[in-house]
Amino acid sequence: MTIQQSNAVQQFNPVAPDAHEDAVALEGLDHIFKWASEVVAEGEDNRAKLAREKRIRRQVLEMVQKYREQQILAKANEENAYLQRRVIALLQKLQETLEENAQIKQIVVNQYWQLSKMPAMERELREYKSRECERDAAVTERKYLMSALAKLKVERDYLEDIANVNETENARLSRLLNEAKTDIETLKARKWYSPILNMFKVR
Repeated sequence: MTIQQSNAVQQFNPVAPDAHEDAVALEGLDHIFKWASEVVAEGEDNRAKLAREKRIRRQVLEMVQKYREQQILAKANEENAYLQRRVIALLQKLQETLEENAQIKQIVVNQYWQLSKMPAMERELREYKSRECERDAAVTERKYLMSALAKLKVERDYLEDIANVNETENARLSRLLNEAKTDIETLKARKWYSPILNMFKVR
């Protein structure tokens, strides 16, 4: 019997081994003692009979004590196995908890890293919004300029039409002016009496 088993037996059975001789009157074993004494005590005196009975009682008590020790040891082994299973289960749970803690730490680190990037992302967002406003302003200005350019094209076409009309009119007026000048020169070349002579010639 090992030291651990002895400790387990003493833990479950606090009665010391030296107390066997004093504990000779166990409840429920009197008929066994009586039967054993009657079997071996025929033809002996009372003193030998008492000694033999006492020895038998001690042997029976030792057997009972050994049986109880075996039961206690079996119970201790069973409880030890149960505790070992519990320890294994707790170790597995501890391993799972450690893995979960490691994952949580990784998540916390990732979140911290993402949060540390927030100021830069906010600056980029402000810049993007500013560029977006500038782009909207540029688009609005471009639309305004395109509209003004379209108006300028219309006005240019209108002015071109007016210029063409003016050129045509100027050409006509120049021609009329030239004809008028020619008529004036012709009239100046004639003498003042030429119409009168022409009247007489007609007659």
